[in-house]
Amino acid sequence: MDIFSNEKTIISDVINRVLNCREIKELYVFGECGDELANLYPAIHVNKGSRQKNVTEDAVYIQIADVNKLRQIIPWIAEEKAIKDFFIYVSAGVEISDEEKQVLGKSNYLKRYSGLSGTLFLTGISFEGPGKLLVPENFKVLAILHFYNEADILGQTIQYLLSQEIDLYLLDNWSDDGSFEIARRYQESYPERIYLEQFPLSGRSSDYEWYKQLEKTETISKTLDYDWFIHYDADEMRVSPWENTTLREAIYWIDRQAYNCIENTVIDFRVTSQDMNNIFMQDTFFDFRHLEIMFDQLKTWKKSQQIELKLSAGHFAHVANPKIYPLKFLNRHYPMRSIEQAKKKVFQDRLPRFQKEHGERGWHVHYNEFKKTEDFIFDSSQLLNWQKDTFRELYIPFFLECGLRWDRNNHLTKIELKDIKNLKVVVYGAGNIGKRTYLRLAERNHIVAWVDKQYEQQPAMFCEKIVSPQEIANMEYDYIVVAVKKAELVREIKEELMNTHGVQEEKIMCVKT
Repeated sequence: MDIFSNEKTIISDVINRVLNCREIKELYVFGECGDELANLYPAIHVNKGSRQKNVTEDAVYIQIADVNKLRQIIPWIAEEKAIKDFFIYVSAGVEISDEEKQVLGKSNYLKRYSGLSGTLFLTGISFEGPGKLLVPENFKVLAILHFYNEADILGQTIQYLLSQEIDLYLLDNWSDDGSFEIARRYQESYPERIYLEQFPLSGRSSDYEWYKQLEKTETISKTLDYDWFIHYDADEMRVSPWENTTLREAIYWIDRQAYNCIENTVIDFRVTSQDMNNIFMQDTFFDFRHLEIMFDQLKTWKKSQQIELKLSAGHFAHVANPKIYPLKFLNRHYPMRSIEQAKKKVFQDRLPRFQKEHGERGWHVHYNEFKKTEDFIFDSSQLLNWQKDTFRELYIPFFLECGLRWDRNNHLTKIELKDIKNLKVVVYGAGNIGKRTYLRLAERNHIVAWVDKQYEQQPAMFCEKIVSPQEIANMEYDYIVVAVKKAELVREIKEELMNTHGVQEEKIMCVKT
């Protein structure tokens, strides 16, 4: 199985990610470029030129095939990278000195995971780390961790988070393998940094009740006096994009730049033979989670009274006015750590307790593929081997989640939509149907705005800021395209548009799914 896309869109994908998170639509292209920018989001406006001074755009792309050209602009890059982002593509064969590399920033050799050769250098305000930044003592981050029967790894996870300068709120779901006793020993040793309770207070439930556990996490994050919160699992190891930088230091740096959310890239470490010992926090074989679809995960957020975590099964924390940092944290995930642990976890501890929420909410389907012992053993030839340079070599897949095999939109429901072009269109709905609709319409139309009732908790998408339906009254448009799935909701939106906003019915178009 080929994990990487091997496509030539890698540079466009990286620029799309950064500009979307920064909520900017202008890209300055210095000099000439090939077709490596062909996949930019439709909303991005490209300004081309060869001037260095007075460039007003916050993001600059430069293609370098001649080292002499690079040396002419190196001083400009060095001067401006404190306030701009630079994406510098250096063709294969161009030799650069170590001093020049220092100015150009993070070097990424593209051939391993894309259809391009050469090197992409990333430098600027989105990529520079905190360095020796001093974090104030009163800046506090809390990891909220629910666990059940994790005695084989819980102590390591607690120690790791403490070493990352993160406080912990531990919630034991009534383990029966000694996990609670391990947690209690740590809480007694670090009473000022660790909270501990058993949940629910009424005692063990025969069901997993993940919805209620996530509801508890929301309550804790609204109540306790911390600056940031992390929804954390016992079987993972979060890593910041900057080596030798703790999670607390990284989060403080991100906070200073006025972001309030951090996403994760998840890689799963796998058991590859019957007799492997516990692989937790070991450098073994891994793959990227959910290869066939893009699986967004946002589990680190700045304190907010409008936190919503439970409706996404804990995968995505929705907060008011989200601004997501361009670089993701790496989530080294170890769900199966040995054959014996995997069998107990799946067949005894999890599947029987998942049935209620599986039926009511469609959750917990990720264990359905495991039917017998052999299913826990993965073919190492289909995986990646973590080695000493993997962190640097796969920087773009790890921290920007670009260059991977999935198509970001494969998982979106197919839609039927009238073929229109050269029109002014408002897209109503920012869910999966809305994403597909936007991409279809933006190819040949002008998107006036993208609206959604939950606009306050929607991050920017495809470099478009989601706005309130109330703003429709001030817009000029040919059509409003209602892009939602449920027929009842479609009717409600149509009535609202006509009765509240005075939209003529013939100007309303509805997507069919």
